[in-house]
Amino acid sequence: MFENVVGLVVEYNPFHNGHLHHINEINKLFQNNIKIAVMSGDFVQRGEPSLINKIEKTKIALSQGLDIVVELPVFYSTQSAELFARGAIGTLDKLFCNKLVFGSENNDIQKLMAIKYETDSKEFQEKIKSFLKEGLSYPNAFSNAINNLNLKSNDILGLEYLRSLDFFNSKIVPYTIKREKVGYYDGEIDNLASASYIRKTLFSFFSEDNNIEIKEELENLKKLMPIYSFEVLKENIEKILDLKKFYDIIKYKILTDFDSLKDIQDMEVGLENRIYKCCLENLSFDEFFNKVLTKRLTVSRLQRILIHILLKLDKNITERVKKDIPFVKILGFSQKGQEYLNYLKKKDVYKNNKILTSNRNIKEILSDEELKLFEYNEMCSNIYQIKSSYKSISYPIIIDKE
Repeated sequence: MFENVVGLVVEYNPFHNGHLHHINEINKLFQNNIKIAVMSGDFVQRGEPSLINKIEKTKIALSQGLDIVVELPVFYSTQSAELFARGAIGTLDKLFCNKLVFGSENNDIQKLMAIKYETDSKEFQEKIKSFLKEGLSYPNAFSNAINNLNLKSNDILGLEYLRSLDFFNSKIVPYTIKREKVGYYDGEIDNLASASYIRKTLFSFFSEDNNIEIKEELENLKKLMPIYSFEVLKENIEKILDLKKFYDIIKYKILTDFDSLKDIQDMEVGLENRIYKCCLENLSFDEFFNKVLTKRLTVSRLQRILIHILLKLDKNITERVKKDIPFVKILGFSQKGQEYLNYLKKKDVYKNNKILTSNRNIKEILSDEELKLFEYNEMCSNIYQIKSSYKSISYPIIIDKE
């Protein structure tokens, strides 16, 4: 009945023309498909708050042809590539996807599979260890170890998807589509631009005192995004967030929770002392961040550490979610998506796979441990709302569009 159930791993921060290209290419590859996106919610993988909240992102995603949007909980969405991929793939597996389509600079799935086996070897791991001993961060050590393989950011994330498929012994078949024209840090080319470029442009509209100066240049982004995505972003322009907006709360957490900083996920031994010392100084966020930053730390890793301090995401929580996905929270669906979910209900996998389409009867569905993780994820969204309140936090979002 549902031959092509296609999974996507997305952040949509923000949704742009490259994302629409991804969806269109899936439609070319697989006719009569169901497209299920597992999407980072209010906090994203590079250790930042999402520009706009997960409810608005869900509405945009459904408007552009996706059938089901499911939240990637914060204890996966803000992690390194390995755990980010594991949470995403495990979630898609619980929704019985049979295909995974991800963007790749390389666009050669067989080559990526071969590289995965190579990077899993003991010899490769020894190379990484030697670079780590030289004082490099793990991402830089990994990059140095594979520098002759010409892999870029999406290829490397693709390797983690492949490893996660193996981890869950999943029957999902991976496919790639070529990342078109622009890389993660590239500028605008032929109405395509990376999300990073769009975010950088947006934040250039901020004045020194953090008031938004709505400039004519904002309209220049219009051609880089589907119209509805642009209109939502424009409507929420005064609410868009970056990490420095949470600096006051982060400082409070550092000062009041110092004894538990060493247990924060991704915290390196002794780094908590450096963070605490810099927190005591009267520094702006940028001064604080640059003073904490070291040769061993990438910018993304330090951002993740600060997000984990903000959310009190510790190593204990991470250990609890490494092996299995505690729940699957559906944020929204189309009519076709609803038909697929009803199909799964008939197979009685809703209960076994902890698929949630509302907050009703959660205590009957989730174990005590799973419920704590669900409530933790909801609390993190409440922290997000301190700085950018939702217009609506009800879910699921339902659209009638086929």
